[in-house]
Amino acid sequence: MQKVIDFLIRKKDFFVFFILLIISFLLIFNSSFFHKSKVIVFSNGIANMTKENIKNFNSYFELKKLNTKLVEENLSLRNMLENASDNYTLDSLTNATFQYKNARVISNNLSSLKNQLVLDIGTSNGIDKEMGVISQNGIVGIINNSSLNYSSVMSVLNLNTKINAKIKRSSHFGTLEWNGVSTRHLILNDIAETADIKVGDSIITGGMSLIFPEGIDVGVVSKIINQNKFRDTLHKLNIEKNRIKYSDFIGNYLNIEVRLHTDMSSINNVYVIKSLNREEFKTISK
Repeated sequence: MQKVIDFLIRKKDFFVFFILLIISFLLIFNSSFFHKSKVIVFSNGIANMTKENIKNFNSYFELKKLNTKLVEENLSLRNMLENASDNYTLDSLTNATFQYKNARVISNNLSSLKNQLVLDIGTSNGIDKEMGVISQNGIVGIINNSSLNYSSVMSVLNLNTKINAKIKRSSHFGTLEWNGVSTRHLILNDIAETADIKVGDSIITGGMSLIFPEGIDVGVVSKIINQNKFRDTLHKLNIEKNRIKYSDFIGNYLNIEVRLHTDMSSINNVYVIKSLNREEFKTISK
C-alpha cells in the first residue's frame, strides 16, 4: 500500500494535469455544440466499427451452421418442387415422382479408373442401391452399396457408370460415360450424326430410368467428334475386304465431349434421389 501511495506522490503532477485536461475538454464539449457533435460522431464511428468487426468474427464461426441450414432449405425446396407436379400416375417413367435426402461426402477418390465416394447416410436413412446422387451443380454418381450408416457411390468418374442423357436443345439421347482421361469431362455416345449439335449446348439427364429425374444438369458440349473421321483407318485395316460394312462396324454416330458442371474434386454436400415408384417399375419390368 505504501508503494502505491509513494507512486501517486511521485506522479502527482501528471495526475493533476490529466484531471484538469479532462475537465477542460468536458467544459469545451458542453459549451460548444460543434465540438460536442464531432465527439459524438467519432465515438459512434468507433462503436459501429467495433460492432461490425465483432459481428464478422462471430459470423465466421457460424458458417458451418449456416451452410447446414442452406442445404436443408434446398432439400425442402426440391421436395416441394416434386410435390407441386400435377402428374401423380405411378405407371409411367415420365410421371415418376422423387424425394431428396441430403448427405455429406466423407470420402472421395479421384485417383483410379473406378472412383468411389462415401456418404454419411445408409439404410437407416432409407438409402438403397441404384439411387442417384447429385450436387447443387449437377450429377455426381449412383449408389452401389449401403450399410446401416454409410453408402458408397459409383462416381460419374467410373468406367462402369453409364447414365442416360440428352441434349437439352434438340432432345437427342445418348449414353453418358467416362473415358478415364479428364476428371472434368465425360463422353456422350451414340448421338445420331444428323443431330444439330453445337459446342456450348446444355446436356441434361434423359429420364429414361428411375435413377435420375429428367432435366438434371450434367454439363455443356465442349467438343464434337465425328466417328466417320475414322473411315480411312478402317479402310487401312481392310475391313471391306472381309465384307463388313463400315456402317455395321461403327454406325453414323457422334461422340460428344461434355464438360461437367460439377467439380468432382470439391464436393462436400450432395442430395440422394429416391424414386417413389421404383418397386412398381421393377415388378412390371420382371
